[in-house]
Amino acid sequence: MPSACDACGTTGTPLAKVSLGRDFFGQVYDRLTPTSDRSPAWYCPLCSEEKRMQLDCRVIREAARAGEGSPLAAPAALERARTRLGEIAVRLKDGGFHGKLLPMAEVEALRAELENPPAGATP
Repeated sequence: MPSACDACGTTGTPLAKVSLGRDFFGQVYDRLTPTSDRSPAWYCPLCSEEKRMQLDCRVIREAARAGEGSPLAAPAALERARTRLGEIAVRLKDGGFHGKLLPMAEVEALRAELENPPAGATP
């Protein structure tokens, strides 16, 4: 096991490489690094949280660009996604994150995309 976080370089804190749970839309995911991976990434608690926010952004972005049949076609899901992106923006701004895993510019661009979808897009 490495002694420093692969995202921020922090030492002297517990590191984790396993993250089991549900994504933004409730689908089960497993980021467990496969045994065949010879250089797995290990994260401190703060970077693990940022990684979770990164996953939510990725799932929301994919849904926003899915077109017809997107989970964001439902107004409640779209509003929930907008709210989650707002929460992520606040956490990134005020939470002491490094922004190496999820830059604020990426979150703001996705928020703008959901607020002003291109013509013919789902949201």
